[in-house]
Amino acid sequence: DRDSLHAVTLTAFAVALAVGRTLIGLAPVVAAGASSRLLGFPAAHDNPTARLMGRLFGVRDVGLGAVVVMNLHDPAALRRAFWLNLAMDLGDAAMIAVPLVRRQGIDRAAGLSLAFALGGACAWTVALFAFPS
Repeated sequence: DRDSLHAVTLTAFAVALAVGRTLIGLAPVVAAGASSRLLGFPAAHDNPTARLMGRLFGVRDVGLGAVVVMNLHDPAALRRAFWLNLAMDLGDAAMIAVPLVRRQGIDRAAGLSLAFALGGACAWTVALFAFPS
C-alpha cells in the first residue's frame, strides 16, 4: 500500500544519506593524499599532520553514518541522528568559512568543502522534514 511504499522510500533515503556520509569519511582514511588533491589543497599542505587530521574527520563521518543506520528502526532516535548530522555539517560550514573570509590561500579546497557541508546540511534538513516526528 501507499504508506508502506512511503516508509520504504524514506528508509532508502536515510540509508543513502548514511552511505554518502560513510563514503566521504572513508576517502581520507584510505586515500588521504588523493582526497586532499581532489579537493584542491596545495601540495605543500599534504603532510603527516594534515593526513592525520583528515583521517580523524573521516572516522567521525563514518561514525555519523553508522549512527543513522543503527537507528533506522527507531524513529525518535533516527530523527536525533539526523539532527546530529545536520549540526556537524553546519559546524563544518562555519569552520570552513574561516579560511575563506581570512583569504588564507585555500579558496578552492575550502569552497569545495563548503559545498559538501552545505549540501549535506540541506539533505539532512530534507530528511528531518520528510520523516514523521
